[in-house]
Amino acid sequence: MVVYLTVQQIRSIHHKMIETIEGERDTCLHPGIHENLLSSCLDRPRTQIHGYRPYPNIFLKAAALIECIISTNALIKGTKRTGFLACDIFLEQNGYYVDPKAPIKSFVLAIARNELELPTIADWLKSHVLQK
Repeated sequence: MVVYLTVQQIRSIHHKMIETIEGERDTCLHPGIHENLLSSCLDRPRTQIHGYRPYPNIFLKAAALIECIISTNALIKGTKRTGFLACDIFLEQNGYYVDPKAPIKSFVLAIARNELELPTIADWLKSHVLQK
């Protein structure tokens, strides 16, 4: 059974990311989350159309999640970092984790520049994850 992320989890990840970017503060100054876009991104990996699942495996689901968060700019600030962390946590909740030695920065930047198609993102994830 696949474990999916919630809006609350992403909100928490994003909040911590912004605090890290902006330094220590009592509250997050720029929460900047477009809730509808974010909800759509979280729903994307679960998509099913008349029994057809366009994202049938964990790597395509993770690819759909990271690509959607980064490309839709569901977050005003920290989109790439939060998108990657969301993908990484999604994979961790489902028995995998991204190898910390992987070229993560170039991968995320390529997604942001729209240079990678979804199957390529899924292939990158598959080749750079380790099983728990």
